[in-house]
Amino acid sequence: MMSYHQDMKLRYIIIFGVLILSPLLIYAGCRSGPESMAQNVPGWLNSIPGDERYFYAVGISGATRSVKDAWDQAIKRARAELGRTIISHVTSKDMVICSTRGQYASQVIDILSDAELNFTEVIERWHDRFGKYGPPNHYYVLVRLEKKRAETILKSLK
Repeated sequence: MMSYHQDMKLRYIIIFGVLILSPLLIYAGCRSGPESMAQNVPGWLNSIPGDERYFYAVGISGATRSVKDAWDQAIKRARAELGRTIISHVTSKDMVICSTRGQYASQVIDILSDAELNFTEVIERWHDRFGKYGPPNHYYVLVRLEKKRAETILKSLK
């Protein structure tokens, strides 16, 4: 049988343990679920923005070993898509294109894909770590280009 002092000592240890462990257990229980549940798909992946001032496009990386390569690949693909968007816009307005459409489209895409020229601006980035939108570990970017800048580029090619 325990003595009074041992009994009191055990009670203090239990109370101390409860006071210390309770907040930790509550914290652990209240934490949000896995990171994949907290990761929201950006709205611009489902609906590319549009306004009077800019052209917008989305690019996606393929599977790569390097994060930097993935971002670069997504940006390059977004710029190429932006070039196609501009060509579609030009074609829909029936603008006269001096060279063949294929060559013209290729020139515009090459100019926008040239990272050193920096005509385009990356305004959003998102890493789909868990495959919530597409394949896991792919990278997405949203780029834009001022329509006035696009007009300047198009005029330089004519």
